[in-house]
Amino acid sequence: MSDRFDVVALGETMLSLVADDGPLVSTRSFHATHGGAESNACVALARAGLRVAWVSRLGADHAGDRIRSALQGEGVDLRWVVTDADRPTGAMFRDREGGLAYLRAGSAASALDARDLDGVPVEDARAVLVTGITAMLGPGPQRAAIELLDRATGLRMVDPNLRPGLWGSDRAADLIRPLVRRCDVLIGGEDELGVIAPGPNAEEIARGCAALGPTEVVVKRGAAGLAAVGPDGVWREHPPVPVVEHDPVGPGYACNAAHLAARLDGADIGDALKAGAVAGAAAAGVLGDTGVAP
Repeated sequence: MSDRFDVVALGETMLSLVADDGPLVSTRSFHATHGGAESNACVALARAGLRVAWVSRLGADHAGDRIRSALQGEGVDLRWVVTDADRPTGAMFRDREGGLAYLRAGSAASALDARDLDGVPVEDARAVLVTGITAMLGPGPQRAAIELLDRATGLRMVDPNLRPGLWGSDRAADLIRPLVRRCDVLIGGEDELGVIAPGPNAEEIARGCAALGPTEVVVKRGAAGLAAVGPDGVWREHPPVPVVEHDPVGPGYACNAAHLAARLDGADIGDALKAGAVAGAAAAGVLGDTGVAP
């Protein structure tokens, strides 16, 4: 096996407790899993046969142990995940109706910095992946995200993935634009991309984002499907794939992973959009962040 990784990803993963039987305020039971934008994509990529590494920090606690065990079981390489004896693993509580609460202030991953990439073979990876969440965790994590993209020589993918309540949420655009300027593929929801480059419609938002530097901008439009502007400047659309939604969290990460895997496999933008649409629909039909392969 080659020592070269297909994808190196950076970001926080938390213990995730998902309400089983209603909203957070009234549920009587939870489904325990783990959730993190980048590691969720890593799981999907590993299931698709790619060699992936995840760089992060976890607490020296049961939540951290659980996450390590789960990701290792999926074939994700964790050799550059630091165990932080002084800070806890983050946690999140959510339901399937939009309810969400975090316990991540002062988490192990909030102490990430560029030094956490020392010794990581970023330059050799075929692709790297990071989201805006990492940039919004704190100044150190943002520096680490920029370092990842600056060192990368392969395909660089960024998802803004805006999340309210984080350290930098009130200035998300300012924190994430440095990542956008350094990436090749920008992929995100229409509303999220609109924060980066406001516009009257999805196409103009995508073109505004592309003007910042990415050669490819993919817009996730929910019920309207996917669309993208590529290096040739052509606006392409792919219709949604029908699905009975069981859990709204997970489709975006599966879509990211499938699109990235397709592009690494040499697929054109149209086929990559199709792969992302199919994977996202499949993930929407199951409970949990990583409940289905792409």
